[in-house]
Amino acid sequence: MPNPAFPHLRQVIRALRTRRELTQEQLAEKAGVDYKHFQLLEIGRSEIPSLGTVRKIAEALGTKPWVLICDDLRLVCDATGLTRDELATAAKPAAGRPRKKKPSDA
Repeated sequence: MPNPAFPHLRQVIRALRTRRELTQEQLAEKAGVDYKHFQLLEIGRSEIPSLGTVRKIAEALGTKPWVLICDDLRLVCDATGLTRDELATAAKPAAGRPRKKKPSDA
């Protein structure tokens, strides 16, 4: 679910991370942020990150913080060299472990 404050944050981070062939864990370590917090941020299950966190992630990805929070994808593509297809792919949910069913779901 996109965050209304930064609607493309998650997909821009994921697209840049994928392009740089980094895992979530590697990028979190490089940025100096908690891995679980980063993981939740990238999948859209965390609150709005602090600007300090955005700055750390941007530096680790070799870009400026404004690129991650920009709401104009054309500007993001121009600044990063990402394509619209890369951003669209990054917006799709990643395959992962299936969620455990709760007893109430059975």
